[in-house]
Amino acid sequence: MLRELSQLLDELHDGLIATEARGLPVQVQLANVEMTLPLELRPILRDGGCVLLADLPRSREVNTWNAMPSRLTVSWSCGGGEP
Repeated sequence: MLRELSQLLDELHDGLIATEARGLPVQVQLANVEMTLPLELRPILRDGGCVLLADLPRSREVNTWNAMPSRLTVSWSCGGGEP
């Protein structure tokens, strides 16, 4: 289901926080996380602006009907001194 890219990123971040909070059988503390994800992207016009919809590809197959998915690399890290 395509949804706004910001919503997809929020869901990924929430999953990381839940993984850290679960902590069983060993407490896990995530300091830096980097993911490279294949994404289906679709820009749409909404309310006078452009919104980017995204989701993980529904198929791994690449052919004339299914284009190669875009790739997004996203990194999260704990607050630190460097921007």
